[in-house]
Amino acid sequence: MPTTITCHFPITVRITGTPSPAALERLGEVVEQALAARLSFARARIAAAGFTEIIPADAADAADAADAADAADAADAAGTARAAP
Repeated sequence: MPTTITCHFPITVRITGTPSPAALERLGEVVEQALAARLSFARARIAAAGFTEIIPADAADAADAADAADAADAADAAGTARAAP
């Protein structure tokens, strides 16, 4: 019988300076993209560790997940908004 594991974790968004109304409006999308990239990276790491049976069937393959994680890291380095670990 399959086991279900449910994880809850907080997400912190730090804003520096005074964002414009347009920047605040875009914040939700930026957080969503950062979170999706991190989840893809986590799926790839889990699969690489040999736990492929716990990866959802609709998850991206490891190469796509790694590319998404690299893009998130590049956005972090560029100073764009990101979800705190």
